[in-house]
Amino acid sequence: MFVKSVNLTNFRNYEKASAALCPTRNILIGENAQGKTNFLEAIELFSNGYSDRANRDTELILNGQDATLLEIAFEAHGRNETASLALKRKSGNATNDEGGVERAVKVNGVSHGLMRYLRGHLASVSFKSQDLNLVRGGPKFRREWIDRLLVTLKPSLDEELSKYQKVISQRNRLLKSLFEKGSVTTAKREELKVWDEQAAQYGSNIVVRRLALLQEILPKAMEYQSSLSQNKEELSLFYELKIPETSDQEDEEEVAAKRFAFFENGKALPLPERSQIAALQLRSFRDNRFLEISRKQTLCGPHRDDITFMLNGKESSAYASQGQQRSLVLSLKLAELQHLGESLNEPPILILDDVLAELDLARQSLLLSLVKNDMQTIISTTHLAGFEPEWLEGALILNVAHGAILAEPIAIPAPVLSQMD
Repeated sequence: MFVKSVNLTNFRNYEKASAALCPTRNILIGENAQGKTNFLEAIELFSNGYSDRANRDTELILNGQDATLLEIAFEAHGRNETASLALKRKSGNATNDEGGVERAVKVNGVSHGLMRYLRGHLASVSFKSQDLNLVRGGPKFRREWIDRLLVTLKPSLDEELSKYQKVISQRNRLLKSLFEKGSVTTAKREELKVWDEQAAQYGSNIVVRRLALLQEILPKAMEYQSSLSQNKEELSLFYELKIPETSDQEDEEEVAAKRFAFFENGKALPLPERSQIAALQLRSFRDNRFLEISRKQTLCGPHRDDITFMLNGKESSAYASQGQQRSLVLSLKLAELQHLGESLNEPPILILDDVLAELDLARQSLLLSLVKNDMQTIISTTHLAGFEPEWLEGALILNVAHGAILAEPIAIPAPVLSQMD
């Protein structure tokens, strides 16, 4: 699986740019704020079906323009494929970010109205400084990480996630209505129970899928973490159902029912059945009925759950050093890369956005040692001095400056050249 070419028109800081990539190692070099990350964002957009850097799609359009066009050609599973995305400001005002955009998606010549149809064709794994939010950030980052991986492995799950979100939106709307009316009639109580059942049905399916995937990738991440720490750190994690407390004091059984571990003494623990998760959610809806009405929102379900990463039995977000947190995120990304390659029967694209400078030599060495010739890697950097000579040999090096991708060759630093001789 590899990207052949990318064409950008009025995207971010690119007025017009095209680049042909090689199937193995590609390096984007340039000073900061020149467009390297924007170029990588375009590739990820085709992989994920959305940008994780933009709050609104209008941010993707070059300032002063009213439309953008992204085009990509790639090979996946031995087939040549193409995709494009066009965004146009609805208002027609090139400076108005409030009017939203019109979207036009094409995959292999077939038109679609939604960006999510881009998913399932091009698989990628990215590692960038923002990924430290997996440890440092709020639950949202961890939920998005596991759900994105789920959808990459099985694109049809995107529809299931979408259905769940619609159910929660409808349920929240009803909770808000009940709060504003100040009473709950028998009819409204029955209507709420219908939404309870649907939320528990879709929600429990999502939780069970998350649990199964975490149990599959955790052993791989544990091995990487052990290697990075020279066998000094043991990685573990818990999946936590965020169920509101119904009393001031909870017994150990109650806590255990909300927090799932995956391994004990080297052996995989049995995962809960979908019916068990659904029963917990339904009980939470029943026990917290008036609390949810007062807050006008659904307080239990996979949209509120969290994943807690542990190093040597302590929560990494509170006790791990910055170096340990970087190692943990790197371990998770490497496990994701390995699992996707095994599941898809071909390696996904590896995107490294200016992260080598943040890793020490041991972590750099492990990361680059895993980059094989059958895996396309696209790296952004401000210099080449940190790369091993054998890694640069045969790599395609592109110069990015002022929103343009320049064709002229890049000079390899003399110290690196001397090692290559």
